[in-house]
Amino acid sequence: MDKVHDFYCHKPWRDLSYCLKVERGGRCARCGFTAITKEDWEQLIGHHTVELTEENVDNPAISLNPDLIEIICLDCHNKEHRRFGHQKHVYIVWGSPLSGKTSAVREMMRAGDIVLDIDRLWSAITMQPEYSKPDNVRFNVFALRDNLLDQIKTRHGQWYDAYVIGGYPDKYDRERSAQTLGAELIYCESTMQECFDRRRQSSRPEKWDQYITDWWATYERTGS
Repeated sequence: MDKVHDFYCHKPWRDLSYCLKVERGGRCARCGFTAITKEDWEQLIGHHTVELTEENVDNPAISLNPDLIEIICLDCHNKEHRRFGHQKHVYIVWGSPLSGKTSAVREMMRAGDIVLDIDRLWSAITMQPEYSKPDNVRFNVFALRDNLLDQIKTRHGQWYDAYVIGGYPDKYDRERSAQTLGAELIYCESTMQECFDRRRQSSRPEKWDQYITDWWATYERTGS
């Protein structure tokens, strides 16, 4: 288990990162970019000024110390972490709908990585909201998904790391997918109530409540 990547999906970090973004006015400490819209806020990253490693990530005096965390924008974060000669790694980031998977990946990824998020793939192909999935284009979306998964599986291309974002509530399904892709599984920690609360605080329609309920029912039935 990559403890550093796993750290970014757990509640203590996600809560702290969010609070620091609010306390510091939604402003990048490097370039001065200030978040106004929801999309702007998603571009802000909690950046550790002391690099997290397998050895220090369990030390809250380092990993959860506000004095050692900058709030910077995605562009500045990418400039901070340019990498060369990197061996490809693949991560499956899984969890309930609205558990914060996409936000967690933004904290982990760098420029040059690739991210496969099936909800965003639907939106990219149809230009519809992420909850709208017209049946008549399902074949095309899934064909693109499978092509990208094959590129990730074979490590085709010059990308650095790959992140696959998905629900994967069924234990057998996610472990089989991880084995097929040679990926590490990273669970995005949440509770069902937290996911419901996020839905109600967002612009997503009520049908997301059923998505959340269905995910937890499968997760609890198949085991963690």
